[in-house]
Amino acid sequence: MSRPNKHIFPWNGSQSWDVDVLVVGGGPAGLSAVTRLRWMKTLNPTPLSVVLVNSGHLGGLAKLGNSILTGPALAFPAGELVTRLKRDLEDYPAPIIKQQAVSIIKKDDVFITTLEDGCQITSISVIMACGMLDLRNIGDFWQRGVTATFGNRANIIKILQQELDSSKKPVILGGPHLLQLQHTIQELNPQTTLLIQETKQEQDQKIIWGTLQTIEHLPQDMKLHIKLQAGGMILQTDRLILEFNSLELQRSPLPSGLQGNKNGYLHQPEHGLFIAGDCGGPPFSAVVALGEGTKAGLEAYQYAHQFKYGKQAPLFAYYGDPSITDTNQAPDDFMIRDNLMPVHLLQTKPKESDPAIWNAINGTTTIAELKSKTGLGSDLIESQIRLLLQQRAITFCSNR
Repeated sequence: MSRPNKHIFPWNGSQSWDVDVLVVGGGPAGLSAVTRLRWMKTLNPTPLSVVLVNSGHLGGLAKLGNSILTGPALAFPAGELVTRLKRDLEDYPAPIIKQQAVSIIKKDDVFITTLEDGCQITSISVIMACGMLDLRNIGDFWQRGVTATFGNRANIIKILQQELDSSKKPVILGGPHLLQLQHTIQELNPQTTLLIQETKQEQDQKIIWGTLQTIEHLPQDMKLHIKLQAGGMILQTDRLILEFNSLELQRSPLPSGLQGNKNGYLHQPEHGLFIAGDCGGPPFSAVVALGEGTKAGLEAYQYAHQFKYGKQAPLFAYYGDPSITDTNQAPDDFMIRDNLMPVHLLQTKPKESDPAIWNAINGTTTIAELKSKTGLGSDLIESQIRLLLQQRAITFCSNR
């Protein structure tokens, strides 16, 4: 197996996985899931290691336009919701890999995720929160040559009329259902090219089948250069319009190894695989994505905790805990055992303190070996490890 970059996973332990939970997609659903894996309102939770795989900018579609959660009174201007989500990620960080997941398979009770550069990451659990479209760097050009439709069919036509009237050679990106508007679009602007988010062999001048990879802006000709994944084809345009309705009706291809329904949306056939946000199908809404991301994060936490420690996760703040009879007594939900090895999750030292044990942790040394190496007493070792756990600075892997 090709190992991930060492600056992301610096340990070489004998465990059969690189990270506890892998999250695919950095939109509202994925960011919500990562936050819940790194922070919980419960007593003394054991943080799990998590990595976020996201090929584009953090925020997904929420970075492009206004996010309305429940109604006009709870709306966020473009990007403001993402700013708040990123603030949580800054406080409780996780490694981010800026690539696309091309394959996810389950083998021997763990998931193997292959990235576009060929590297593989093994995880106990996977959360799919990849939305409807691989946005890459689209956010860099929002309202700078890139725009989108929204609303009902009448409003979509109105927006297309406005955008196509002011464009010389527009490109509209959508799903196969965009072909239903082809006649209307050609009447509005015969120079329009339809880019259908699906891989097919046949191409013509007005309809291109393929998946967007990146966009470049060349100042000398003031055009957007759209590079497609297959074959390196490049489209030149002065306006790229995202037609969300057709994109929502049939999403882009899933990573190989995962199954979707007839419209391409994910369902959940494997234990340890969790789904959040637009990739799971309608309804499409930022508040739904946030809620599903939180739920997936908690469920993945439960699954990975049971897998690693053989006991139920102490998430009584969310699920209740019938074993607790004295509400004034916090249960000892995690025993620090000598055969466990602490591993780095962050790349920097804890914010508020610098325990002596921090510099001795390398991800391969068990707690028993740490005691011998540092010469510190058991009580001090355990108190410093608990402090690091509370600060979300380390997690544990089994030494097996």
